[in-house]
Amino acid sequence: MGKVVITHSENLRGIVMEVEYLPISSLEKSRQIMEEFVDIWQELVSRKSLPGHFMHIEPNFSEYGLSDPYSFQHTAVQYVTVMIQLMASVRN
Repeated sequence: MGKVVITHSENLRGIVMEVEYLPISSLEKSRQIMEEFVDIWQELVSRKSLPGHFMHIEPNFSEYGLSDPYSFQHTAVQYVTVMIQLMASVRN
């Protein structure tokens, strides 16, 4: 988990969090758990009247030839996807 800021700026652009639940390595089996986790975080953010919103960004792993079970390659694709989202938010 870490905060995302623009170089030489303290303006917060986001918070990146990686969650790994070791008993489940299947993307399909973990999907519901992750959706519930994101819902809980979103509810917490709303209750605290914090700015912004919590998003779960899940790339289409099949575009990269990846399927179950989850691997380090899935993690790499997710990091790239987060960076693309960050760069898009900087331009806006």
